Amino acid sequence: MLCILLCRDDRSSMSAAIRLERSQFTDEMDTRFGFERMKDPGEKTGWLINMHPTEILDDDKRMVSAVDYYFIQEDGSRFKVPLPFKPYFYIATKKNCEREVISFLSKKFQGKVAKLEMLPKEDLDLPNHLVGLKRSYIKLSFNTVDDLMKVKREISPAVRKNREREKSNDTYTSMLSSALAGGSVSAADEDGMSKKTSDQMDNIVDMREYDVPYHVRLSIDLKIHVAHWYNVRYRGSAYPPEIILRSDLVERPDPVVLAFDIETTKLPLKFPDAETDQIMMISYMIDGQVLRGGIGECYFCACALERCLL
Repeated sequence: MLCILLCRDDRSSMSAAIRLERSQFTDEMDTRFGFERMKDPGEKTGWLINMHPTEILDDDKRMVSAVDYYFIQEDGSRFKVPLPFKPYFYIATKKNCEREVISFLSKKFQGKVAKLEMLPKEDLDLPNHLVGLKRSYIKLSFNTVDDLMKVKREISPAVRKNREREKSNDTYTSMLSSALAGGSVSAADEDGMSKKTSDQMDNIVDMREYDVPYHVRLSIDLKIHVAHWYNVRYRGSAYPPEIILRSDLVERPDPVVLAFDIETTKLPLKFPDAETDQIMMISYMIDGQVLRGGIGECYFCACALERCLL
């Protein structure tokens, strides 16, 4: 057992090292294209052109998920800033089992789940949701998307199993079983049985918002959208940057626009396959200038494209 745990820890640390190396490589490439990360405290105004999920080291040298936001300033200069944000999803439990499930999950996923909290949310599946009826959900927050995916993989099979069980155990079946047993089962009894169940995973009946892409989740929650001007205030690595909308600025800058198209061979009624099909032509346009290259010129096209972007 000890050997298995050590192997798992080695795989986890190796995964973190690989993710850190990938993040550092991305920073190097972005710097080559002029998007250097803000390092000194200060404030800049920029037009948001892109966003990309990444991972950074916090002050405790732990990997945390963040989104890199890419900006162009009025003078054409570029910069980017990472905004850390805890990814999350919601789960629903059987009635009045939320606290027991929270206690169970905090122990089972210790070190992976950063925060557990119970929140009332609108549930469109409720029969009377139009009258403002809400349901209690448990919000699971994580330091990294990797932790979220690991926990989701463990919870998902239990949720599917519990849903299938709920479908089979309909009201008529429950009433019939109660009658054959010579008694009746009240709602209070059902709640008691759910709370006393040996495996609290059996009380998790639904998952919500687990499939929302991380950078989309952050942008929805904080209302940060591409093609708008923002004031970016950076106060050092100890504090998250402030990205504030500048609705008074409407005229956009003049970014370099790249569009490309790759023509390949393919079998009839099939999509191109990278293993068997060949590239016939690469076409791309940079600020209205069109360049094309045939099979023998693809390498030249790629080199020219890199020079144009730099």
